[in-house]
Amino acid sequence: MRYLVGIPYVNRIDLLYRAIHSIPAYWPNTVVLDNSPSRELRQAHWLTQAVTVVEPTVPLTFVQSMNAFQRMAEERGAEAVFYMHNDAEAHPGTPEQFLHVLSQLKASGKKWGLALTNFDALAAYNMEAVRTAGPWDTVFSSYFADIDYHRRLRLAGYEEVFTGLPVDHHGSSTRKSDSKVNFIVDVTWPLYERYYELKWGGKMAQETYLTPFNRPV
Repeated sequence: MRYLVGIPYVNRIDLLYRAIHSIPAYWPNTVVLDNSPSRELRQAHWLTQAVTVVEPTVPLTFVQSMNAFQRMAEERGAEAVFYMHNDAEAHPGTPEQFLHVLSQLKASGKKWGLALTNFDALAAYNMEAVRTAGPWDTVFSSYFADIDYHRRLRLAGYEEVFTGLPVDHHGSSTRKSDSKVNFIVDVTWPLYERYYELKWGGKMAQETYLTPFNRPV
């Protein structure tokens, strides 16, 4: 299977090191986006020897990063675009098993859109589904964006596959490690939550609209 693995990075290079070294099978197809304010990955020579590091003109939000990974995957003719948290760590054997599961899905002809391990600590999106659903909504910055995108995939008729493969996740380390990021998340959380409600006619699991803002198809 042709695939691209995307990891957006903001902080905690120690956890990024553990994430990268847990997926050696993916290294030739892995892209790390350096969204750190000080461009600290410029000095991470161990990283550039293993994977591709891309430094955008300005640091990207999570949503902008996901759209960038989609474009890169499309340009490379990939069949799937992976997303891995920079603070996730795959157990030995998980990367290879995950590829095996995706190959089986492809062979089965199942209409899958998203394959998960420990939720989206390591996840894969079917590029066919991506082309149908379109890019991520850039009104969001990070939180609620995944809920929005996954709902759009389901409404487009694509299934979620829960593999249960073991991947550790040091949750929310990006915001916990930077008081400024944490402050911004706390302040904007209710704004993005309200936007999601307006877009889908209710909170998560209480949505009433089948199209964004209840617009006709």
